[in-house]
Amino acid sequence: MKKNINIAIIGLGQIGSYLYNELNLKKKDIELKTGKKINIVAISAKSKNKKRKYKINKNIFYKNPLKNNKK
Repeated sequence: MKKNINIAIIGLGQIGSYLYNELNLKKKDIELKTGKKINIVAISAKSKNKKRKYKINKNIFYKNPLKNNKK
């Protein structure tokens, strides 16, 4: 049985951006090696509309991670 691991990324600076990109690029490899499926369920950063080198799912974007509402 495969276990899901849900991940939230707070901040898309150098480290957060790198983590987000690597997880997306290597999802299948991680699942094959560990038997665990990686799901990025929430992202938070100062700007949702900032141009980035990769696409961000805006449906899981939270402007303020301490609030329950998406904006």
